[in-house]
Amino acid sequence: MYKDFFDFSEEPFSLTPDPAFLYMAMSHWEAFSTMLDGIKERKGIIVITGEAGTGKTTLIQAVLKDLSDQIRTAFIFNPQLTFKQLLKAILWELKVPVRGENTLTLLYKFDEYIREKSAADETVVILIDEAQSIGPKVLTDLDRLLQRDAARAKVLQTLLVGQLELEAHLDSEELGQLKHRIAIHRRIRPLTEEETRGYIDHRLKKVGSGSSKTFTPTALDLICKTSKGIPRVINLICDGALFAGYSDSRRQIDAKL
Repeated sequence: MYKDFFDFSEEPFSLTPDPAFLYMAMSHWEAFSTMLDGIKERKGIIVITGEAGTGKTTLIQAVLKDLSDQIRTAFIFNPQLTFKQLLKAILWELKVPVRGENTLTLLYKFDEYIREKSAADETVVILIDEAQSIGPKVLTDLDRLLQRDAARAKVLQTLLVGQLELEAHLDSEELGQLKHRIAIHRRIRPLTEEETRGYIDHRLKKVGSGSSKTFTPTALDLICKTSKGIPRVINLICDGALFAGYSDSRRQIDAKL
């Protein structure tokens, strides 16, 4: 709505994850590199955690965009599912036909698919976003699925991405075996004040503007203080401020506005 008023090519602070706007702060770069290199080097199980709104889903989409066409991926989002439903969703994402089969049949189809990809020396990636939503029993069953045979470990890569609650789940006695088999764990941190300023400027430059043109220094100070370095909160504040500026016919946003 305010895009034309500010001469933006598109709205710079949309809440929809978009890899085109990805800003690589230090911990984001570490997580991105971990996911990409871990898959390529077949590390096994990789865990990425971070507070809500720190950009985990955007990073996942950037990783998926960078992966080779030879790597088969199953991307599962917000998996509040039973193990059977999760297995069925994974097969569906891998384009393996399923029609209401029982769990044993689904396991057979999964094993058959992995054996086929192993013979072709291809990599299969199961990438689960919002993994803190998976129940402990389902995580335990998933762990058993991942370690059914030694050859599978070379082919099957698993990324569990979730909020900080996932760390607490993995620390439980029930999931001790799964935690022991995690190859790498990275936590995405909120942005520093310097990174917050860089993030805002990066997104505005992507649409043909810049932070100094759009926000006064005191407005930027207030955004840094209030957002606490959470990208989703930065987007909410900036988007609301730009809408207010458009409503008041003001092309630069100050702290009062």
